[in-house]
Amino acid sequence: MAIFSSTFASTHPVPHVVTVAGSTVIGRIRKRNEDALSLVPEQGIGVVADGMGGHPGGDVASRLAADAAARVLREAFVRRGAGEGFDTCFLEAMEQVTRAAHEDIHARGRMEPTLRGMGTTLTAMILDAETGGWVIGHVGDSRAYRFRDGGLEQLTRDDTWIQQQIDDNVLQPEHARRSPFAHLLTQCLGLEEAPTPQVFAGRGEPGDVYLLCTDGLVGMLDEEVLAEILGTRLRDAGELNAAIQALLNAAVEAGGHDNVTAVLLRLD
Repeated sequence: MAIFSSTFASTHPVPHVVTVAGSTVIGRIRKRNEDALSLVPEQGIGVVADGMGGHPGGDVASRLAADAAARVLREAFVRRGAGEGFDTCFLEAMEQVTRAAHEDIHARGRMEPTLRGMGTTLTAMILDAETGGWVIGHVGDSRAYRFRDGGLEQLTRDDTWIQQQIDDNVLQPEHARRSPFAHLLTQCLGLEEAPTPQVFAGRGEPGDVYLLCTDGLVGMLDEEVLAEILGTRLRDAGELNAAIQALLNAAVEAGGHDNVTAVLLRLD
């Protein structure tokens, strides 16, 4: 299990420090890893994607999406003009992320007909070392969480049939995780109809840690367990690498039914 991590400090008079780390494992059941991640630590960028299992080229779709997201956000970071607000710049860039990823997947499918119909989830985040601001872009059922003061808060909304049933008060959240339809997506990148992404912004506080993960993690571990692991590892080891390794190991030990990917971004 290779873990990638780096730290970036801004040149702001009272700088924040952003640390980014991530890793992925195949798990115990799958024959290949259809998850992908991209990290650009010097710009506070983290991305996870989960290719659609059972479809052709799920691993190709997730890799294309993760690479496209990192590329578009890097380019926006470089283009950002003096005085241009962080939210203004990167809310627009996140909209471009999903369009670019969707188009890249379609283009590859046209080039290689055996890959037509491939799809993927995508959750991307950029965390600003200067202001502590962040922007998230999301399609599918990979997730973004904020870990603060020992509590874990889900920031994204799953694009799933189950989530629609919960929103309509047809199903209670405690029953959703065990449903055979838990991973039935209502939209993703790569299919015929372009998705409508969730794109939103916020402000972090020093000490906040953001978790981006595929459903191979949350499908194996309850949020209370995730929070306990993060709290213990970040307190005892103080490094994101130890927390990521503990998260992935726990998901595999709990069954490892799917590929497992986690990215952590910390603001200090």
